[in-house]
Amino acid sequence: MTSPVRLIINADELGATPEITSGILRAHSEGVVTSASVCGTVAVVDDLKQQLQDVPNLGLGVHVMLVAAKPINAPATIPSLCNKSGRLLDSPLELLVRWVRGRLDPTHIESEIRAQSTRLLEAGLQLDHMDTYLQLGFLPPVAEALERVAKELRIPTIRSAMEGPTLAWFADVQKGLPLAVMGALQLWARKRMGPIRHGAQSWGLAESGNLSRMRLLEVLGRMGPGVHELICHPGLQAEESLTLTGARRMFERRMELELLCDPQTRVWLTQRGVQLCRFADVF
Repeated sequence: MTSPVRLIINADELGATPEITSGILRAHSEGVVTSASVCGTVAVVDDLKQQLQDVPNLGLGVHVMLVAAKPINAPATIPSLCNKSGRLLDSPLELLVRWVRGRLDPTHIESEIRAQSTRLLEAGLQLDHMDTYLQLGFLPPVAEALERVAKELRIPTIRSAMEGPTLAWFADVQKGLPLAVMGALQLWARKRMGPIRHGAQSWGLAESGNLSRMRLLEVLGRMGPGVHELICHPGLQAEESLTLTGARRMFERRMELELLCDPQTRVWLTQRGVQLCRFADVF
């Protein structure tokens, strides 16, 4: 008997802004989103918890912020993660450079991951997975720290496996090169992690903020039997320009929201034989 295609449609950055939060909750209530990752540095956890009472079937995880945010720990206790103003480093590139130069302390990474995760757990949120903002969890020292904290806090799984290269990577070198580097790092990281932490096969990294109908259909066609995660970024705000891995790109959250709430999307999932689920359902 052929194993089913089980798919977790996970929205990243819950709690980042009111517009993003509202968009994610709508994509779950009216669409196909089954899970969401809560920013570990979300400003007011209690307010978010109140909103989540209306969506009891939404799976939740921690979206660990290691750049571009205010840390939960006192900056003096995690100096290798922070800049002179006491905030976390501004970009993934800065974090990568510190790691390459041997100036990134693994104990600081673990401490901040633990602080962000514990903060959400103590607020009463049930967490069934861990991932990271801008996929810094594919960096070996971050992946190892995530694994240690996940085991300690009994969080079942972490994002660790990305899709393989596509022709789009080679057609757009500016986008493809960072993805190739990310892919190499995640292979290295997975070899240093325990097998129990190898979670779902993740899709949608190349299209972060730009998940289109064509790309969705392509991903569904490439999925084989097993457990998969489709990463998405729905929101209610207009398009935004963000700097990722040194390049500017547009995030079209409203476009993704419309796709995830479109009845035709559910038809495509049904035709493909996809079983929607949450991380807690399979790990």
